[in-house]
Amino acid sequence: MTSDKEPVAALGLLQEDQYNAPVILPKILSDGLVLQRGKKIPVWGKAPAGVPVKVEFAGMEQYTRADVSGNWNVSFPAMGPGGPYTLKVNDHLVNDILVGDVWLFSGQSNIELQVRRVAIRYPDLATTYTNAHIREFRTTTHYDFQGPLWDVQVGRWKQCIQEEIPEFSALAFFFGMEWNQKHNVSVGLIVNAVGGSPLDAWLDEATLRGFPGPTGPDHYPKRLSDLKRDTWVDSVKQSETRAMAHYRSLFTSDPGPEGSRGWIAYRVPSFWNQEEATPRGPLSRLPGSAWFKKVFHLTEAQISHAMEGAPDRDGMLILGTMTDADRTFLNGTQVGSTGYQYPPRIYTIPKGLLKPGKNELLIRLENYWGPGGFTSGKDYALYIGAAHPFYAMADTVSLEGDDWMARMGSTLTADDSPYPATTTWHYQPAGLYNALLAPLTQLPLKGVIWYQGESEINRRDYDQMLCALIDRWRNDWNDKALPFVIVQLPNFMKDHAPWPVETDWAKRRDEQLSASRARKHTALVVTHDIGEWNDIHPLNKKDLAQRVFSAAEYLGASNRKAPLSPLPQNVVLRGNRVLITFSYAGKGLTTKDGLDPAHFALADGQGRYFRASARIIGKKKVAVWCVEDFVPRAVRYAWANDPSEANLQNDAGLPAPTFQCNLDDSK
Repeated sequence: MTSDKEPVAALGLLQEDQYNAPVILPKILSDGLVLQRGKKIPVWGKAPAGVPVKVEFAGMEQYTRADVSGNWNVSFPAMGPGGPYTLKVNDHLVNDILVGDVWLFSGQSNIELQVRRVAIRYPDLATTYTNAHIREFRTTTHYDFQGPLWDVQVGRWKQCIQEEIPEFSALAFFFGMEWNQKHNVSVGLIVNAVGGSPLDAWLDEATLRGFPGPTGPDHYPKRLSDLKRDTWVDSVKQSETRAMAHYRSLFTSDPGPEGSRGWIAYRVPSFWNQEEATPRGPLSRLPGSAWFKKVFHLTEAQISHAMEGAPDRDGMLILGTMTDADRTFLNGTQVGSTGYQYPPRIYTIPKGLLKPGKNELLIRLENYWGPGGFTSGKDYALYIGAAHPFYAMADTVSLEGDDWMARMGSTLTADDSPYPATTTWHYQPAGLYNALLAPLTQLPLKGVIWYQGESEINRRDYDQMLCALIDRWRNDWNDKALPFVIVQLPNFMKDHAPWPVETDWAKRRDEQLSASRARKHTALVVTHDIGEWNDIHPLNKKDLAQRVFSAAEYLGASNRKAPLSPLPQNVVLRGNRVLITFSYAGKGLTTKDGLDPAHFALADGQGRYFRASARIIGKKKVAVWCVEDFVPRAVRYAWANDPSEANLQNDAGLPAPTFQCNLDDSK
């Protein structure tokens, strides 16, 4: 047998029939693959130890042997945009390969959020757009604690065609459209995100061992060691299963709608623990399940409209969002169900289910960790004759109001029993890095889009950890200048008091800004003006994608004309006034409403914040002052969960970020 040190060139002297050993390629190297232009093209895989491997691509050939562990790899010279090409490895073929730009989208559920979830907002694009030069590779949730894996568990390349678009990441979809249109190249969108995942799940073990963690310096070393022990993991799972079974046993049985008595009037939308939920006050203050019903009447004309609409449905039922899980029935037929609180309830009404006269909507809602109910500020309506997502020609019946009836189903009998602690295993340190990130690091990228931070919002070392993640990933891809676009958290949740107010959500935004400033080749995308106060998953992914595209254009295409949000660059004290100089002001700072800048606050020597006045000075400066007579020690802007009054922006309409600057370290 030829030794492991046999020259690669000599392998080309073998007969063709000797290059027939079976090979395995990672899933990322599969049909529909998009490769990064301008960078060396790696091809890697597995084969029986010692067998020869011949790799053919774009008229070029490379030869190698699998090592003693069965691993092999080769590379081809960088290429310009083009395709389609075919890759042949021994007898294994990979077809329809394009060369263009490849972007990695990673983080939490706002990366995952599919086009079908936002189609109600973008009906034309969601149902008509197609472009085979835009492709997505999406991983699925998987974790491993033993170390980096060689391949992801699930993944395939999908073309941007109507059959596939509903499951595309909405943010990646709109970004891909922008990038393809601007640069006229194929675009590969690797969507590698897990809803709710904390940052430390995306970091490697060696890096994490250098962080103190939330419980002290031994937090990560101990946790990482425990996670490697299957006996420990199994014992925790068994203990938590017993605790959950005991907790669920504390609830009364749900008699169902037929056995339920004591129906009382209920207002939708509201949560069942709110004072305004019923005329008597809260329906209940405890977790459990509840039944809600509403009777509405339809005319013969409305039924005719339903019959004339889409051939397979009478219309659509829109029920905002609910906490937590629902089963929804219309005239005795279940029309939909959702297992958790975040997805919008958009249910299809089967053909012939609506009837003239009386109709009844019945919903069973359960939430075993707290009070449940219907989210305010959402759409609750019946769209008759509508074919989702086109509602323009539909008859609309509002389902909001205080004419619902409600009754509790099951209720917690021991109101002092807390919801038992549970471990979400794919949120544990290094688990996602090992299983989802590490297997992809051989494929060159154009850059990274990072949208994460909603989890573990009370941790105050996020900026340091995000810097460590950027460093680690750049090292993994062997690209110290790998562009990193960071999406700052949007507006979400009402504040508990009028501003100025303390909020972890604003602190996390400031930490994201801090990380973006601490590392070169990064850009911050500000979103506190395009979120939804009542939804952690805002639907406006198109405007977000345009801002992400502009940041990616600035970093990835070195287009210094691409606008970025104005960022505080220098903060100085002038008497009792603070003067802030902004970078990326473009042709000049302005406000979206034409008024003076709002939502600034200044802190006195005791750390108390007061509302401040502000005025734009020249093109890129803002002066801030208070009527109270004190020497400011810090300045804040847009420091709230939902800073709706914040109005400072540049001439491109991009808003200034949430930030805090202390006067003693502002430089």
